[in-house]
Amino acid sequence: MKLKVFEFVEETLDLLDAELPYLQDICVELEQYFIEHFGGDDSFLSINYRIKSDQSLKEKIIRNNTYLRYDSPTEVLESLSDLIGLRIECRFIKDENKMYQLMLQHFLKEGKNGQFFAPGQPSISLDLRARQPQIQKNGFEIYKIDGIYYGKGKEYKFELQIKSLVNVFWGEIDHRILYKNYNYMLTESFFRDIMHSMKDNLAMIDRQLMILYNHVNSLDSSAEESNRIQIKSLLSKIIHDIYVNKVREELGFLIDFKKTTDTIVEFLYAKCGMRGSHDYGENFIRLLNRINKIGEKQIDFREYVFFDKEPVFSDAFSKMVGEEILKVINWDFGWNLFFKIIFEIEEGDKVDNFLLFVEFLRQKILCNLKKSLSHLDLTLDEMTEIQDYILGIIAEDYARNMELEYVLDKSFNNYIFQIHSILLGLNNYDDFLKSKERLRQSVLGQRSYDYVKPRGI
Repeated sequence: MKLKVFEFVEETLDLLDAELPYLQDICVELEQYFIEHFGGDDSFLSINYRIKSDQSLKEKIIRNNTYLRYDSPTEVLESLSDLIGLRIECRFIKDENKMYQLMLQHFLKEGKNGQFFAPGQPSISLDLRARQPQIQKNGFEIYKIDGIYYGKGKEYKFELQIKSLVNVFWGEIDHRILYKNYNYMLTESFFRDIMHSMKDNLAMIDRQLMILYNHVNSLDSSAEESNRIQIKSLLSKIIHDIYVNKVREELGFLIDFKKTTDTIVEFLYAKCGMRGSHDYGENFIRLLNRINKIGEKQIDFREYVFFDKEPVFSDAFSKMVGEEILKVINWDFGWNLFFKIIFEIEEGDKVDNFLLFVEFLRQKILCNLKKSLSHLDLTLDEMTEIQDYILGIIAEDYARNMELEYVLDKSFNNYIFQIHSILLGLNNYDDFLKSKERLRQSVLGQRSYDYVKPRGI
């Protein structure tokens, strides 16, 4: 049985294929328009266009959780700002601004939604409100303008870029080598060099990782915590590289889930602690051996996760959160992949491992709550009451938006920090009683709820 996301992707790709002839006509018309009005300038060299490919669209839908935000393939295509891409090429970097200024002089008339169009040509408009050039995530500048083509009673979005020859060249490097490369890079040169060699030949993984392990163990004992962080980062890197290649082999593209593997490693080590094993070196080797075996196995990322029995939860928080995860585990690609990795690494009963993860999440929250309440003079019963109350609010919040992002380290830490800031304002137990509703509203009001639950739930 296929995951719903892949059915949704296939429906969207079918719609794109059906629209392709008309999209091609739009591209030709746009190309001719910009050549006619800007091609005479010395700075203008050429214009190229492209329509989003099936592969790129599939990748974007899964990576950005697009399928969770829209109910139909039509809404997905209508939402894409770069369904059509245009690129005007000019000679030099300074010519990029010159070409942009020509756009400002040409598209003078303001239409709806802040779009500007040329007098007598309302079917083509540009959003010229954004500051240009824009700063990309990689820190580099780019002239990138959103546009709309009006035809057949519909709006077709396109993205217009203005690039010099040198930036065209850099853009290809950035897109193919950096943007499409999600390998988890560590800053330490020792690890970085080893990881580069590992990519060449995964069959050498045992020997290379033993070199790393001996290196970490030989470090000064005063750096123990730093060593533990490095070991966890290394394991996360290894898991990420193995699975990113498996996803690419099966689905045909790369995805970035390094934050996911960080949380998985944190859970795996917490689980070792639950079992009474606190030897980082021993656990490191055990996990490495297990991960190395997984590298040789085939994994089907399109299949459901099945449990052979119903999980039995031990507390209200675990029940509410656990049941919500179960609802999305075979709908949300991120959750599905998350538990497939855990179940592959941790042999044994899937239900037990699932329950342990929910308990891990609960304990992680409790640990932070205890720190946030440490400034108060509370009895054990008062502390328990406050913790249970806040756990209930958080469980309710997660139930409204059970998105994987909010259990991963960065988002989780930001979330907990907001709760911590609220609790610091309490002076005693009576303050808590007076502030219960305000506290509840503050916690529930922290996050947006764009997340779309699986259909039928």
